[in-house]
Amino acid sequence: MLHHLLRRLLWLVPALAVSSGAQAALDVCNDTAASHNVAIGYESEQGWISEGWWQVPADGCARVVSGDLPRRFYYLRVETEGWGFLDDKLGFCVDDKAFAIADDDNCARRGYRQEEFARIDTGPDTPDFTYALSANLKRDFLNSAPGAASSQLRHIAVFQGCLREVDPYVSFCTFIGEGRRFVVYDDGRTPDALLQQMHSLPQGRSVALTGQREDVFDTTSELILSNIEVLPMDRFDRLLARLQGRWQSVDDPNDSFRVTGAERVNTYAGAETSVEYISIQTQCAGSKDEQGMYLFTWDRNAGTSLCYRIAQASDEQLSLVYLPIGTQLTYRRES
Repeated sequence: MLHHLLRRLLWLVPALAVSSGAQAALDVCNDTAASHNVAIGYESEQGWISEGWWQVPADGCARVVSGDLPRRFYYLRVETEGWGFLDDKLGFCVDDKAFAIADDDNCARRGYRQEEFARIDTGPDTPDFTYALSANLKRDFLNSAPGAASSQLRHIAVFQGCLREVDPYVSFCTFIGEGRRFVVYDDGRTPDALLQQMHSLPQGRSVALTGQREDVFDTTSELILSNIEVLPMDRFDRLLARLQGRWQSVDDPNDSFRVTGAERVNTYAGAETSVEYISIQTQCAGSKDEQGMYLFTWDRNAGTSLCYRIAQASDEQLSLVYLPIGTQLTYRRES
């Protein structure tokens, strides 16, 4: 399909350095060895808009928004054969040829595809911003030889914890991000300094992991790390930190769940019913609200996902609105 896309080439620059600020814009830069096809979504005064495609060659950049950036959040999609795109489950309409589409609903009825985008957070009051594509791209391991090592890739994930044993294959640290569980073994392949850094990380902290990745199960990957970057805490991290711990339903004494890092374990009448990966974001189930916050969950075994609007999250009480039905669920923290 991608061979038949009508591609348009925009602003190219020879380097991947962060924008100098001489001209306000949103630039998407390609810090991989392959050429990629890029689309963006954003909210305008007339409503939600999606545009594409820009072809961004290796070591090149595309200027996808010119002028001062009136919004903090923009949305990105990349489609390239042989590469996997790590989205945030944020839906927009796209077309196979060059497009500019108003609204993000009824895509199929209007003759478009609905695809998932990733969010770009440009930060508060930022007139220009440069975004590196590698943050949302991975090699397509389904088309790679079994056991083949990956190139150096960067993944955003939440630290879950470490298990330290004498046996190196029972001594490891885990992270959750991008809908996957990442495992780093203490087997001599990751430098000792990085292993020590992992053991000192607080549970639930967001990090950027750089290293070689090999997918071993559908939702589990092994990493050989070359770098760990502890990311500055933002409002998503602070809210996730507040959700840590065990919560008991106010309406049903049998219903409870426990949040550990970016994982939620649901129980009913004392029996574990499901294990989900979780993410805090500004959209899910077709609802976009840059001021509101949503809890997105996906079952790592069943492959199903759920969405809740976070109506209240205090130290003692949590109120979730299950979408799209609108059922309100209230929980109290267990001591």
